[in-house]
Amino acid sequence: MRRYDEIDILKGVAVICMMVFHFYYFPNQYGFKEIKYDTVTLKTIAKVAQIIFITCVGINLVFAKHKNSDPKVHLQRVIKLSLYAMLMSLFTYHVFGDKYVKFGILHFVAFSSLVLFHFVDDFNKMKIITATIFIIYILNTMFPELFRIIPQPFAFIGGFYNDRYSAVDHFPIIPWILLICLGTFIGHNLLQNEYKSYDVFVKNPLSDILKNIGKKSLEIYAVHWIILYIVYCIIYEKIRKN
Repeated sequence: MRRYDEIDILKGVAVICMMVFHFYYFPNQYGFKEIKYDTVTLKTIAKVAQIIFITCVGINLVFAKHKNSDPKVHLQRVIKLSLYAMLMSLFTYHVFGDKYVKFGILHFVAFSSLVLFHFVDDFNKMKIITATIFIIYILNTMFPELFRIIPQPFAFIGGFYNDRYSAVDHFPIIPWILLICLGTFIGHNLLQNEYKSYDVFVKNPLSDILKNIGKKSLEIYAVHWIILYIVYCIIYEKIRKN
């Protein structure tokens, strides 16, 4: 199965957009309120990163299942993601206290990948799953009281009401899993149709850099939190006091 360079390039763009946003977002959360992040430009950059990255998760799920349908291989990837997610929760608990990451993007991707991997190779099943989730999303938007019966921890994770928890990073299953579902449809379309890459877009120094970033997106995501902590909570804090 061919590898689509465009997917890695898009993931590279998403990682860069994410780091740009976090460069302003996290120091504000650390307590440096003079650094503003709540601007239209930065919020747009963040949204672009989220949409691209999560959609690519769905595309890669289809490719992974097509390449190797052995659930043990996939489980190893999920375990790796889950370990990163646990480390993220521990690190942010140390830094942010009660606002630590309880169900962030890594938790969300690990959970969604585990659940959807069994269905991504069946286009019809994915259509049913997507339609069902979309209906639940609409009902939750229009009639949120219908879901008050769900215990608060599960409601927080699922994307329903939230009366108790706050976090510096939160990606509930609904609505974000709809983007993964969209990605699976794109993945099926790429597998079923001959798609021609244009060398002018994928064969140049910039695209090579973006591809390498995209291939290491998980590691970069984990490390950049620590780097930002060092930059702001150690270096910037000392500069500000002088």
